[in-house]
Amino acid sequence: MINLSITPAKLEIQLKPGATYVQSYTVKNIGDQQIVLNSSVESWAPQGTNGNVSYLNSKPNLTISLSNSDLKLGQPFILNSNQSQQLVLKIQVPENANQGDRYFTFFVNQETSAYNKGNSSQIIRLGSHLLVSVSNTDEQKTELTVNNFKINNPFIDCFFFPLKFSGEINNQTNYFTQINSSLTIVKNNNIVKEFKLFPDNVLANHSRNIRCLSDDKPVECQFDKPLWPGFYQAKIDNQTLNFIVLPYSILTIIVLIIFIKLLIDKVIIRNI
Repeated sequence: MINLSITPAKLEIQLKPGATYVQSYTVKNIGDQQIVLNSSVESWAPQGTNGNVSYLNSKPNLTISLSNSDLKLGQPFILNSNQSQQLVLKIQVPENANQGDRYFTFFVNQETSAYNKGNSSQIIRLGSHLLVSVSNTDEQKTELTVNNFKINNPFIDCFFFPLKFSGEINNQTNYFTQINSSLTIVKNNNIVKEFKLFPDNVLANHSRNIRCLSDDKPVECQFDKPLWPGFYQAKIDNQTLNFIVLPYSILTIIVLIIFIKLLIDKVIIRNI
């Protein structure tokens, strides 16, 4: 069985024009077979609001190479079972580089020639994302805003239906930044429940769907427990949603019972 790992799995760095950065990666073959690999770097851009990426058919606009004395990008190397290989990636920023973000993935790719010499397609690709901010200053100005903040139903049944929230965090700056906000449910100025939003990165001039944090994992922003009837608010930063919680199901059942009783009484009166 073929199985690989790469460390670190993601890298976030800030560089000034003219700077050089060196990062050591460890690639380990944790499978039970020998494998032939090569390495590559590809540029990408965010796609949609769910964290997907789209790889670009263009070369990185920074100078990226391997600093290994015996290995270059694209050159094959062999990893035996339980063997590790250190790959030293070197990133050079031109002096005249435009300020802003660049997004890449450092890939290790399986070479199929070791298994099928007539087929050059790759079987396994394992990547580590690089988020690179190029700026003349040590601190970039970033600002996140909340868009399309919604609840599944503004008229909530207090017994049977959960509260489900959706929305987007928008970044209109040229640098990625991390979400650091909470979703708070309030009644009569008292906090009923507070959800920490998952700290996703929101990339430059892009939006990301909100997700909540639970046991260090992203989950849907949902509140399942019953709420007492009344008027509530849900807040993320300066965005507020108003919603009403009422016992709609019970009221519907009561109305239905009254209607059936009146109908039965009417039938009985007719038969007298």
